[in-house]
Amino acid sequence: MSTSRDNENYVVGSGPAEMAGVEAGEEYWTPERRAAAIPVPLPRERKAAQPRQAIAPQPSGKAGHTPAGHNGTARAHRDSGHGGTSDADPVLNPLAYPYTACGKLFFTQNSGNFAGSAAFVAPNVLLTAGHCVFGNGNWSTNLAFFPSYPSRATSDPAYRFNYNSAAAWTAWTQRGDRAFDYGMIWFDSAPGNQVGWLGLLWNAATAGRVWDAVGYPATPSPPFDGNKMDEALGTVQSGSTTGTIGLSNDNMEHGSSGGPWITDFNGSARQYANGLQSFHINDGDTVEYGPYFTQDVKGLLDWISDPANRSLVRA
Repeated sequence: MSTSRDNENYVVGSGPAEMAGVEAGEEYWTPERRAAAIPVPLPRERKAAQPRQAIAPQPSGKAGHTPAGHNGTARAHRDSGHGGTSDADPVLNPLAYPYTACGKLFFTQNSGNFAGSAAFVAPNVLLTAGHCVFGNGNWSTNLAFFPSYPSRATSDPAYRFNYNSAAAWTAWTQRGDRAFDYGMIWFDSAPGNQVGWLGLLWNAATAGRVWDAVGYPATPSPPFDGNKMDEALGTVQSGSTTGTIGLSNDNMEHGSSGGPWITDFNGSARQYANGLQSFHINDGDTVEYGPYFTQDVKGLLDWISDPANRSLVRA
């Protein structure tokens, strides 16, 4: 059993997927349902009561990574905004790597239909926010991922993928610990082999690092509408809660939850997920926050990659 921090934190899974209408050969996420889906609210957290260190946390172990999977399309990356004052802008080419691995996530949670953001981090594994896969005591259902949304035609084999199971740490599902506000979703069909995937990076130094946050914010509106892929380049800001870090120049709010923070490693191109959109302090802020990735993110990947685990149902 995977453990972390203490013996009370372990990985749990949703069990086999629950997709409405599948037995009847129907697609749940019709254009009408997608249009009506609520951009998942980016949670708010109070500022820390005690003064925080300028940059926290720091790596507690050796940096590690999993390989990225380039799908053979042209590469693209944004150059402007390195530590400056610019906010998010539309991704110019969502069909270029690494953006091909990113997309819009639709799901049902506690009878409501929502839309968030996510990215593949292995051929079969999608990374998103913990609050997109589990909320208010229940696993999300009807999870469907649309890569590079809305840039692919309905006839494209990579237009849409339906999930098979999901998983998260109990630090999230039972305690709501923001340091563990990430979840992973398994797809038997291995969509990453078509659209590519990001590598995972953990225990990485934050000083001098630039992240490219990618997602589907619907607020503030304008400039966002939730129907195009946006990105924001920023640098580290002090964390709001234990085990989290902030990202400057990031004004993406509701609907951006789960969108990856993409960075480089050892001189590579930006192709590693090293954080994600999790929460903010107030609407209108230009600093958003997410978990600082430790080796636990690799632990979650290992757990969901084991077929024996994916049949287990536990929260």
